[in-house]
Amino acid sequence: MGEINRRDFLKNATKGTVGLVTLSILPLGLAACNDKEQKMDTSAMANLGPLSEIEKGPFPKKVEYVASIKDAWVTQEQKGFVYVAKDEVKQELLFMSPICTHLGCTANDADEQQKAEGMTFFCPCHGGEYDELGNNIGGPPPRPLDIFQPVIQDGNVYIAVLSPIERTSKS
Repeated sequence: MGEINRRDFLKNATKGTVGLVTLSILPLGLAACNDKEQKMDTSAMANLGPLSEIEKGPFPKKVEYVASIKDAWVTQEQKGFVYVAKDEVKQELLFMSPICTHLGCTANDADEQQKAEGMTFFCPCHGGEYDELGNNIGGPPPRPLDIFQPVIQDGNVYIAVLSPIERTSKS
């Protein structure tokens, strides 16, 4: 077996290290140069419809959906709805779950008398009260209604109905 001197060893080790670093950085550089918009897989999400329609008032409003949710090898059709409100301060739409944060009942639209008292959503199970942005304002709910992070793709709004985001404080 041939001997290798210190200089040749260091030269070859440096070449190898530079090569490994280049190979590990190359995919990041290529991804940064790719100007095509990445499409998100929305097959497990509910399509709420065109953003242009959802942006139309009045707010808050109920938006119904039908989604085909695949769980392992079983696909189930799930029907439901979300409340959509417009946060005028943040100038953004809120996509809220109708599930009461107290014990999981469905919060409905408040009746006219309740609306006159400042309530927008009411959970009849235990008297949960929410305002137009889903903030808990009375009754036993410990926190505001959960929200969904919308995904806008091809002009439509999608939400992951099985993954609501817990809000811990008022908007």
